[in-house]
Amino acid sequence: MNYFEIKPTGEAYIRTDSGTIIRKVGNGESVNHAEFNNDESLFIITYDSGRCEIRDRKNKLVETITSEGIKEAFFRKDGILLVLKDGTKIMKG
Repeated sequence: MNYFEIKPTGEAYIRTDSGTIIRKVGNGESVNHAEFNNDESLFIITYDSGRCEIRDRKNKLVETITSEGIKEAFFRKDGILLVLKDGTKIMKG
């Protein structure tokens, strides 16, 4: 199972279980949070700017969820849980 490493500089990398870097991810902005879906075919990524995106495992943009206001986002069975910068939680399904 792969995982994300987010450096203090905001750079994000997908790594293998053994720690090998697979690729750098994101669009160049400072990354706040990243998480895979269950089969690791997609990941959701949020930036310090509040932008939130869904990308495929090769880092190709699939969908922009929003361009501002998001702190973190998580895949759930019934949709995507968005945590706003003010702490409010919203399900997008």
